[in-house]
Amino acid sequence: MQEYHVIAMVVILGPKLKHVQNQVQDEVKKMMSRHFRVPVPTAGRYVRSESQSGPTRPALVASCSAFGPQAIGVVVRIAAVTTESVYMFLRHHLATLEPILGVTPYR
Repeated sequence: MQEYHVIAMVVILGPKLKHVQNQVQDEVKKMMSRHFRVPVPTAGRYVRSESQSGPTRPALVASCSAFGPQAIGVVVRIAAVTTESVYMFLRHHLATLEPILGVTPYR
């Protein structure tokens, strides 16, 4: 895990939270696709070259998986360098829970 010292797992479950599940999955996919790519050979070279010192690691890595019958829930796994980055990630992605909870999460 090298410099990743913070691990989190969040379960978002139930039909009332389907919009949150979809939003988190879409945003995590977009966020992680900027950092990770599948090498595509083009004349013996990758489409995007890495720096001379090698690829840089993101400060936060996240992934999502749907589970249950008809994908009733989503598991979000997070690894990060700092607790603050996980806090900001969760605060941003769970902000849409305010109408359901009556208060803003992580306020």
